[in-house]
Amino acid sequence: MAPARYRSRIVLAGAVGLATAAAAGLLTTTAAQAAPGCGVDYTVSSSWPGGFTAAVAVTNLGDPLTGWKLTWSFTAGQTVTQLWNGSVAQSGSQVTVTNAAYNGTVATGGTVSFGFNGTWTGSNPKPASFTLNGVLCTGSVGGSPTPTPGDPTPTPTATPTSSPTPNDPTPSPGGPTPPPVSSVGGSGPYPAGYETVSNLDNHTLYRPASFPSRPLPVFLWGNGGCAANGTTALPFLREIASHGFLAISNGRPNGSGTETAAMLTQSMNWVVAENSRPGSWYYGRIDTTKIAVAGWSCGGLEAYEVSNDARVSTTMIFSSGLLDDNNDYQLRRLTKPIAYFVGGPGDIAYPNAMDDWGKLPSGLPAFMGNLPVGHGGTYGQTNGGEFGRVAVLYLKWRLLGDRTAGQTFVGGNCGLCANTQWTVQQKNLTL
Repeated sequence: MAPARYRSRIVLAGAVGLATAAAAGLLTTTAAQAAPGCGVDYTVSSSWPGGFTAAVAVTNLGDPLTGWKLTWSFTAGQTVTQLWNGSVAQSGSQVTVTNAAYNGTVATGGTVSFGFNGTWTGSNPKPASFTLNGVLCTGSVGGSPTPTPGDPTPTPTATPTSSPTPNDPTPSPGGPTPPPVSSVGGSGPYPAGYETVSNLDNHTLYRPASFPSRPLPVFLWGNGGCAANGTTALPFLREIASHGFLAISNGRPNGSGTETAAMLTQSMNWVVAENSRPGSWYYGRIDTTKIAVAGWSCGGLEAYEVSNDARVSTTMIFSSGLLDDNNDYQLRRLTKPIAYFVGGPGDIAYPNAMDDWGKLPSGLPAFMGNLPVGHGGTYGQTNGGEFGRVAVLYLKWRLLGDRTAGQTFVGGNCGLCANTQWTVQQKNLTL
């Protein structure tokens, strides 16, 4: 049986809603106040026993918004477990979704969308009404009739297709259809973009817009300056994802504040849990046995901190090196392959990176590549520039077992050895 799908569309009659809100003292004169008209399109796109995926589109029919908050109440005990393109708070039956940092502005006639996964028991009726910035949305869109109290509430039919058996050792792909991602691009075979999810707060996820048939290996990224901004290296991370990887950056899109190494561990915990969680669109679609930790500058120091995690397959250090010999224990405990991509002698991190290179454990497979671009690298260039190209090849070799890609790094005639831009060193590398 096909997954249950139904849709509710509601629009505000502006003058009545504004008058009611003004009488109640709800309206203010801020730029983000509720518009005098709004439409809400609520669609349950898939449903399975105990869970469902919903998409919500909010159309602004009034003045431009610079921030929005949508509120509704569930009537049958449903809960939101994961939300993207916004942040969610739920208290009892009441749900409040607030714009993300990158989608708060909505022009007159514009639409902003978000989606979520939820749980249900018994029945899953649609919300009866929505409130945008304190103003009630009621009526119809495009001539659709206004719901009346007597209207029957559609209830999704449970379908067991995505439910695993308790003894499944590895989940098989079969989660809900993934939602759209933002800023799609990249040169790989799987155009990619980014998203946020409510159960991995303060991170930005880059993935193919459509999943490949194989599971996605994982690339975890710490930013330069320890900045919790998940779009600082957008072209670079999107390029990696477009070749069939899940890249997760510390920090939300255009975020602020400071990140920590613990956020890389949080990402590792999340991919393992999410890959095994029925109802997630990542269910069975992540290769949790293939995880690379990486970072640029301060982010590279964070990658060192977590590189001894047993789940890590390889470490990638971009323009970074330990700042204190007291931290050399982080080098001595390395057991998995490591690669350095540094900006040459003009890179402020060059001396530290080369010092670390000389202290690596005997027998550790290691690659060192210097490209004379300085400390800033090429992350912001189209598709992440040369660092983006080489990072993809390294990940294909280490996480996908691509021996042709490995020839870029291994042997006296390696691909980068023949590239006059690069200065290459190798230790214990074999295909």
